[in-house]
Amino acid sequence: MPNIVALKLSASYPILAGLQEEGSWLALDQLALQQQINANFIFHAISNYKKTPSDRKTLHFIAKKWLQLQMLWREFRLRDKQIRRGHKDARWLEHGYFQQELYELVREKYMAARGCLGRDKRNLLAGMPGQPALP
Repeated sequence: MPNIVALKLSASYPILAGLQEEGSWLALDQLALQQQINANFIFHAISNYKKTPSDRKTLHFIAKKWLQLQMLWREFRLRDKQIRRGHKDARWLEHGYFQQELYELVREKYMAARGCLGRDKRNLLAGMPGQPALP
């Protein structure tokens, strides 16, 4: 439950309102840092998958990597929604998180990796005897 006194004081005293704004910037900084860390995990997972020799890419291996990537992407997406929902005003758009367009970059890399995983899975299934070929 919000502190009613603090809410009333913040409207009356600009110093307290400034502290509240500074706290919001710090919270945004922390969320943005968590996003950058998560983005690095996603990039690392993609890079590691690409470096994996094709003879190690079994259906089980691909499924495991796909699940790992999905979980990282879900966490990234949810945090992005949290950031955008809490910082809609134009003044927040000056923050580095919005300036560097991290979400768009990570989404682009994720979609490319998703396509790569799907392609590798289709290729494996097409080469297995008794399995119908996928279009």
